[in-house]
Order: sequence, then structure tokens, then C-alpha cells
Amino acid sequence: MSWPAAVLWVMIMAAAFSQGPWLIYLLFASGAFGMLQMIPGDGGGVNVLPQSACAAIFVLKVLLQRGNIPRALDAALDPSRVALFSAFIVYGVIGAFSLSRLFAGLTDVVPVAGGQVGTDVLRPSSGNVTQSCYLMLSFGTTLAFCVIGATDELRRHYALANLYAGITVIVTGLMDLVFYTAGQSDLLSPFRTASYALLADVEAEGIKRVVGLMPEASAYGAICVGTGAALIFLLPFFRQGRESLMASVTAILLLAMGILSTSSGSYVGLAILGAIYGCHLLARLTSRDSREARRSQIEFGMLMALGLAVVITFLFQPRLFDPAFDMVDKIVLQKTATASYIERTSWTRAGWQAFLDSGTMGVGIGSIRVSNWGVSILGSTGVFGAVLMFGFLIQQIVFRPRNAPPHVRRFCAAVQLSLLPSLVVSQLSSTMPDLGVSLAAALGVLAAPRRSPVAPSGKERAAAERTPRDLPPREAVGRPTLQGGGDLSPSYLDR
Repeated sequence: MSWPAAVLWVMIMAAAFSQGPWLIYLLFASGAFGMLQMIPGDGGGVNVLPQSACAAIFVLKVLLQRGNIPRALDAALDPSRVALFSAFIVYGVIGAFSLSRLFAGLTDVVPVAGGQVGTDVLRPSSGNVTQSCYLMLSFGTTLAFCVIGATDELRRHYALANLYAGITVIVTGLMDLVFYTAGQSDLLSPFRTASYALLADVEAEGIKRVVGLMPEASAYGAICVGTGAALIFLLPFFRQGRESLMASVTAILLLAMGILSTSSGSYVGLAILGAIYGCHLLARLTSRDSREARRSQIEFGMLMALGLAVVITFLFQPRLFDPAFDMVDKIVLQKTATASYIERTSWTRAGWQAFLDSGTMGVGIGSIRVSNWGVSILGSTGVFGAVLMFGFLIQQIVFRPRNAPPHVRRFCAAVQLSLLPSLVVSQLSSTMPDLGVSLAAALGVLAAPRRSPVAPSGKERAAAERTPRDLPPREAVGRPTLQGGGDLSPSYLDR
């Protein structure tokens, strides 16, 4: 175990036994350390990353609080919250061990093991166990945030956790860039101890591909886009002044680091983010809230000024843009001619064929490695699993929670919009069905305010009557209450 892993273990355990939001902040920030093995030795081929270790402790802490296990069971079985995800987990984990045996030897797949070149005949493997564990950990994270995430207090700390995660991602990216430029990349070796194929010191068009402390540029670019999108859409929920300014600067720097990653997936994600942000900005310009409309007008004016400056620069000094055009041409437009694209396309083709060879039942989680999240779901869990998973995503990302206060609906809308670029990037490059802890946490926050209609008790009605139902976003987040809009969910921070 390297010294950074030991330090992180100390931080995780200290946060676990402390009161306050520190474990949540650490959960998000630890996602930047995607190459750090947290257990001694090689782990027997199993990689336990900091975010996974932190998520396991976080889920355990939430569930051990008094009354949270019944609340978790209620959320897991509630059709309006996590029931579809629960059904997917049950079916997926059973299928990981049964389908991989049922169809063993009947189709060829690209195994999960990173050292495998080309396809091999399907057979049960350790990947069925490890990938099922990762998926169950993501499910546990969603469930934990669903249990505690219905308060204004938790929503505020969710926004701050993304801010701290963004700062960590930027710092690790700058470390990678500076140490590479100085010829001291070996100094980052203690942070790169996981048994993944590492593509760290790679250049594109003579420019260092920034990977931070992630396995490759595509992984670093994806986390830049995802965290940057979260900060952009959650910006109205930060306190005015220093906090809001810090979130704005961090978001801009994350987008810049995403560009420096020179990942085609991150470029596509940035384009999707720009399109969504533009449509959202136009919608906010007509808001009935005068403060929101005024803020949107300022943003629109700044963007117009920036666009005008770019146009003027291009007219008088077009050669300044040649490196950018060449980079986009090589990384995005000529992507289909690269060896990486050809190899990853062969993975996806093999996964799709396994889906067809299994009679659309799938061959089990952890049996295939692809480069497309949708094909990964279909190839692993079949049509039934895909219906459950996509149904859960549509439920949480498309529909707003009914009967929630306006400020909660606005917060959920911001989280929903922030997830769309990440989902697009995952669709292009994710190799496994698991979408990761950070996205799982966001889905839990979205599921928390949803609840099937039930007749409230007298105590619940009295509490709802005492709780303000329509607080503006900044005030609601800046002054957290135990009951967010009348919801009697427990306060995690009081434990």
C-alpha cells in the first residue's frame, strides 16, 4: 500500500467517525484518484479505488443510523423512487452467475480482464463477482442518498461536494501536466498503483494529453465534463459572493482541463453541455423571477461579448485557431481511422453479438467488455435488464418530483440537466454496466423527494404546516432545515 492510500484511509476513517458532511465531500473528491489501489499488494487482481472504499463506508454509516434501514427498504420498494433500480440489481446479480454459466462456450466475448487481446469463448470468471460488487456499491450509494437526500441541508452539501471534487480534479490535472513538463512523472507513481492499463504520458499533436491521476485521458475528460456540468447548473444554489465566484471559476477551469485531455468523448460531452446550457439560458431569460432573469441577462451579455471577441480575433488573426482546428479534426473528425476506435468498436461488436447469441437474455454482468454503455447493459442483462435500468434513468432524469416545493423542483431540474453530458460520454466509452458512484449519488438525490402517495399521519401534517413550502433557491440552501419542504427524512449531519 502506497503512502497516498494510507493517508486517504486515515482521512476516510476520520470523516466516518466525525459529524458533519466531511465524508460526503471526501466521497466526491476521491473520484479524482482513479489509479490508486487502496489495499496492500496487488489485491489479487481486484482494484479497490478510493471512491469505492469511501462509498462503502458512507453507505454503512447511513444504514447504521437509527431507523434508516426501514427507510432504505421503503425507498428500495417504492415504485416512484428506487424500485426499478432494485429490480435491476436483483436480476443483474442473479444473472451474473447464472447467465454466464447458461451460455458458457456458446459465444465469443472480449473478457473484462484488461490483459486479454481479442475475443475468447464465454466462461464464468472473477469479473462476474467484481463487477457485481461495483454495481451493488453504486446501488447502495443511490439508496443512501435517497434516504438522507430530501433535506435542504443535504442538497446544499451535495452542491459543495461537487465544488470540492472539481478543485481536486483540477489540482490533480495540473500535477500531471507540470510533472510531465518537468520530466518528473515518476513522482506520481505512488498515486498510480492500480492494475489497470495506464496511458499517462501520451501526446496528441505535440500537446500533453492531461490524464490527472486517472487511467487515461478519456476517463479524466469525462470527470471534468461531469463535474463541470454539475457546477454550471447548480451555480444558483451556491451562496452569493466568494462561494459563487469559486464555483464559477472552478467550472471554467474544469472545462479547460477537459479540452486539454484531448479526449474525443470529452469534446462531444462539452458540445452537448454547451447546447444544453444555451437552451437553458434562453429559457431563463424569460423567467418570472426578476432576480433569475437579471442574472441570466448578465450571463447572456458575457457570452455575447466573449463570442464577439472570438469572431474579431478570427477575422484578424485566423492562424491562431489553426492548432484548435487541427486538434478537433484529428481527435473527433478522424476518430474512426484510429487504432483505438477500431479496437473499441470490435469490443462493442462482440458484446452485441453475445446479446444476440443469448437470445436477447444477456450473458451476465462482468462477462463482457465493450465501449458503449447501452450495449453493455443489453449484452450483460438482456432486454429485461435494459428495460429496468433505462426505465429508472428516464424516471429520475426526465420527470420532476410531484408535490415538491418549487425550490426543490428547481434543484432537481439542475441536477437532471447536469447528468445529460455525462450520460452521453458514458454511452460513447463506458465499458461496464456500472455508471459509477458519483452518478449514483446524483440519482439518489433525485429520487429522494419522490414518494408514492400515502396518507400522512397527524404528526407529519403538523410538521408540514410548520415548514415553509416555497423558499427561493439561495435562501433555501443557505439556511438548511431538518425537513426540506415538509419531508421528514432524517438529517445525516445530525448523527
